[in-house]
Amino acid sequence: MTIDDVEYGSEPPDFIFHVSEKLIGVELTKLDPKIFVDGGYTTRKFFKEWEKEANTNPQPYREFPWGEFSVRDSLAAFSRQFQEKRDDLKRWKENFSERWLLAHIDKGSPFGEIFPAAERITPGREEDCANHKAKIIYSLASICGKPHAFDYVIFFSGPNLFPFPVNGRNPHKLPLAKPEVLEQGAKASDTFLDWRISTKSCKKQISSEEIESGKLNSIL
Repeated sequence: MTIDDVEYGSEPPDFIFHVSEKLIGVELTKLDPKIFVDGGYTTRKFFKEWEKEANTNPQPYREFPWGEFSVRDSLAAFSRQFQEKRDDLKRWKENFSERWLLAHIDKGSPFGEIFPAAERITPGREEDCANHKAKIIYSLASICGKPHAFDYVIFFSGPNLFPFPVNGRNPHKLPLAKPEVLEQGAKASDTFLDWRISTKSCKKQISSEEIESGKLNSIL
């Protein structure tokens, strides 16, 4: 789709997209796992300080631990965030052709598994990992399927989008979860929600010798 212009919203929402003479109100939020609900911004503050130090005083390798949490924790946190955004719609003063909620999967955020990636799966665990991913997608779809006034809830990480349209309507023909994945997630055991995930951000200095020897691609 072609976006003709973007402007900041003076009141909620955060942005206004101009698309073919339509005005789309866009609210932006970052996803946090449960451990960040109390003190989440403090954790991000520590990360920014770590990142600044890592850039100022480069070392061969540094890592910042975000902590450990379960899928169930993260879904509960998103459910609360989503309810807050649904309540915020009451403060929108302007009528828009469409209303979107953009959910940013940022550093330390959960649900990065839903996007295509170079996954490293332990041999023999392929089926479990596929069920785990499908369970996350199905659970997010169930939360986004609750009654609300948004036309789209769109998860994004970089250029990757994962939209959940309301009532199955998809006027912009955005790529949606495949029906077979949702069916797989519905059948998968709830025990996949108790899988615990530990995340960290890493910085590694790449030497000129590694670049010249062709090791850069394997490091990336």
